[in-house]
Amino acid sequence: MNFLVVYFSRGGKTRKVAEAIAQELGCKSVDINRETPDLSGVDILLVGSGNYGGKTDNRLLRFLNDLQSGSDKKAAVFATAGGPDPKVLYVLQGALEAKGYKVVSSFKCPGQILSLNRGHPNKDDLKNAKAFASDLKKTSGA
Repeated sequence: MNFLVVYFSRGGKTRKVAEAIAQELGCKSVDINRETPDLSGVDILLVGSGNYGGKTDNRLLRFLNDLQSGSDKKAAVFATAGGPDPKVLYVLQGALEAKGYKVVSSFKCPGQILSLNRGHPNKDDLKNAKAFASDLKKTSGA
């Protein structure tokens, strides 16, 4: 099973989570700000973002909107957010489903908002991100 992690991170918090997930899956993590991901051979695409007022960066949205449509593709989404309900998870999921992807799993990690949640993601958050990835690997048959 081939995985790829694609993410947008404004302050580095989502990058930490993306790298922990990619490490657990033994795959590459791609910062959408730095390179265009190669999706050839990818079985499950993981897409992550910080939650910026319920939105993500336009570059990540453009990438999702430009995905080739297909009905047999799988994805998972993750987000860092200061609040309890990161709306960006729904944005990512909706964009992927519009392209025919089946979103099989999601993960949210505490992120900082103003002065709340300072120090996140912490060691336990990254451990939980790796557990999310491990569960995804098991349930996907990898």
